[in-house]
Amino acid sequence: MYFICKSEFFTSAKNLFAFHESPEGFTSLVAAVGGVDVLQRPISLQIGEVAILRVPVFPGIKLKWIAKHTAYESGKLFEDTQVKGPFLRFVHRHIMRDLPNGHSILEDRIDLQAPFWFVSRFIVLPILKRQFTQRHRITAQALDCPHHLMFCGYSSTVVD
Repeated sequence: MYFICKSEFFTSAKNLFAFHESPEGFTSLVAAVGGVDVLQRPISLQIGEVAILRVPVFPGIKLKWIAKHTAYESGKLFEDTQVKGPFLRFVHRHIMRDLPNGHSILEDRIDLQAPFWFVSRFIVLPILKRQFTQRHRITAQALDCPHHLMFCGYSSTVVD
């Protein structure tokens, strides 16, 4: 199953990517989740970099989440894959592409599976929707540009 959050930003893909590469990008987007402790931040978005976080999974309970960067194309995309954490599978691809009108698309595409998926998918969806609409809003504010949410939800397929 995929979770996809896609927005049009009134700026270039280059600017979107630069924000994600900046220290401000990581700090502000992780802070959007709330209650996350950063134990180790990645030095860059390059393949092999690791982030180690403590994330809330239930009130008063936090789990260690280790994510490793597994794909990188400068100005276009990067990907982080959960090595250890609350999901059975969590591969997060951040895709940025320019539009002919000078705007760009930011797509957060997550290939995920949680334990007890038949039940947990109903719990996970509202959490992801809230977090990623907030993350897109924070990105737009940091870049001082309008954005338009195009889609945010589950999808059984993806189209490039």
